[in-house]
Amino acid sequence: MEVFLFPLVNVTLFPRTTKPLNIFEPRYLAMIKDAIESRTPVALGFIEDPSKVTPVRPGDSVPFVREIAGYGYAQIVEERVNGTLLIFLQGQGKLRLGKVLDRKTSYIVCEGEIIPENNILEANLRPKLSSMHRVMTRWIHTHIPDPAQQEMFMRNLSHPEEIVGAFSSYMVRDYDLQQMVLEYNDINEKVDFLHRLMESNELTT
Repeated sequence: MEVFLFPLVNVTLFPRTTKPLNIFEPRYLAMIKDAIESRTPVALGFIEDPSKVTPVRPGDSVPFVREIAGYGYAQIVEERVNGTLLIFLQGQGKLRLGKVLDRKTSYIVCEGEIIPENNILEANLRPKLSSMHRVMTRWIHTHIPDPAQQEMFMRNLSHPEEIVGAFSSYMVRDYDLQQMVLEYNDINEKVDFLHRLMESNELTT
């Protein structure tokens, strides 16, 4: 699969979550418009160290982002008078980034191999998932004052993947731990790991 790569420092996109992003660099403005026109997915590449960002050539791997990335499809929410964009990136899944392709664009185009995941939650982990859901519910009612937005957020927490993605995005303060959760291939490992974090109070408030 061909993907457009959007490398960002300490940003992770989880499946079945929505990431709002402000786009202002000309190359990424072009990338988003091209992605929407061609219906090409955008992969959000996790940069750990911005000082290691270097140019890449066709045939290279991209050494300054983690190999595993969330990907999704872009939707323009607002196009501002100064040309910048507010977009939503709707997370679809995750993939392994491959070699850079020669597409003669100002942004990076890569091969991407979709990674299948086990999303069947074992019965013994349902209480842990329910505890995470309760924590997320309290967070939503504390941090989102608009009742309509609260309701919309809650509607998007009906599946284990959605709860895990939202919990990781909003409750886990450590960006490396967020990426670690993304890299697990089993929903049961994710729930167990996040629940242990919750019990150790290693979360945002």
